[in-house]
Amino acid sequence: MVKIDISIEGENLSEITSELTKILAQVVKTNKPLVREILKVFGEEALSVLMERKMLEKGAKLYRELIEEINWQYKEEKS
Repeated sequence: MVKIDISIEGENLSEITSELTKILAQVVKTNKPLVREILKVFGEEALSVLMERKMLEKGAKLYRELIEEINWQYKEEKS
């Protein structure tokens, strides 16, 4: 089990971010399989969102084309 103890002394934000960057870099180096798994999950979710949006856009385009065709057919039958 890992225990993380964080204490903030002073008010210099750049020092705090610098230390956090060092800690994060160490965590990444020592836990590569875990980091890979986290990145994989984020990547899969990102692709899922992009594909969902792409699918919705294709569906909307198909719907518009279908409505145009129905309106054209109705107009032809009426005249």
